[in-house]
Amino acid sequence: MDKAIKLLKGHYYGNIILLAVVFLLILFRIVPLFADGQAVNVTAERYAIMITILAIPVSLKFFAYRLKKIPRPVETVAATEKYKNASFLRLYTISAVTLMHIMLFGISLNMNFFWFTVVLFIVFLFCKPSYEELESLTEVPGEQNLPEEEEQQLQEEQLHPNQPYGEHSQTDDRKAGEVQEEQFEEIQNNYPENEQVTGK
Repeated sequence: MDKAIKLLKGHYYGNIILLAVVFLLILFRIVPLFADGQAVNVTAERYAIMITILAIPVSLKFFAYRLKKIPRPVETVAATEKYKNASFLRLYTISAVTLMHIMLFGISLNMNFFWFTVVLFIVFLFCKPSYEELESLTEVPGEQNLPEEEEQQLQEEQLHPNQPYGEHSQTDDRKAGEVQEEQFEEIQNNYPENEQVTGK
């Protein structure tokens, strides 16, 4: 799993750095696509905006949906493969849309494309590969982050399977009291001189 997360993080950071470099080169006109900028068709601009508005939530939601549909627990190899595929699909969907806006900004110098590019770079913060997400695929859902009270309840049910919850602690208290009484009687039997003599 460590190798898979390192691979995903390599794609993640490398992709962001590459897009950021291209964006900065065009922004500061170091590599201008057109000297004065060319007007982009209104229809093309609308389609670009619609694609972006759809791509962001769909890619994030689809990633969560694919992970949710994976039955737990899964073998490590299968979990790693499925997580990698879902992560790559999410990452490169957002990357393709980001690159589209960078190119459209470089062609038209339209500030709408500039601000959409900025927003898309912020969206990348929600696409970072997570070791915890991958590890959760290999665990039983009921064993993940149980509250302390529920964990104690499970332990008591394992110790006393035939008793309802709530009576376990009473049983343990009775046993502890019986043990203390036995220890006290044993001490009295071993040291009879500690008992009070009648008439004194």
